[in-house]
Amino acid sequence: MKHILFATLTAVTALSGAAYANPGNGHNNGKGWGVGHVPLGHQKKMRQFYAPGDRLPDGYVIIRDYDRFGLRAPEEGYRYVRYDDEVYQVMRDTATVARAIGIVSDLLAN
Repeated sequence: MKHILFATLTAVTALSGAAYANPGNGHNNGKGWGVGHVPLGHQKKMRQFYAPGDRLPDGYVIIRDYDRFGLRAPEEGYRYVRYDDEVYQVMRDTATVARAIGIVSDLLAN
């Protein structure tokens, strides 16, 4: 019985993927997460979202047609902007996020 158990465990270990794994250079041979390459399909999931208090980087678009997005006119000192398919209410002078409004496609669907 011990010989059968030993033979079974040996076969399972020999046939497992871990037995044939090539550790490479520890970075998935230059194609993995550790070296700045993001696997296909994960880029959109990894988009950065901005929270209140965060400053938006340059490249946002000011929204002037509030009705199109179903928004009320912003309070004094604020404006609505579109950045990376998200709509934010930001402070006019600093582009600091006051609140995240929503995803552009959801707002335009209403």
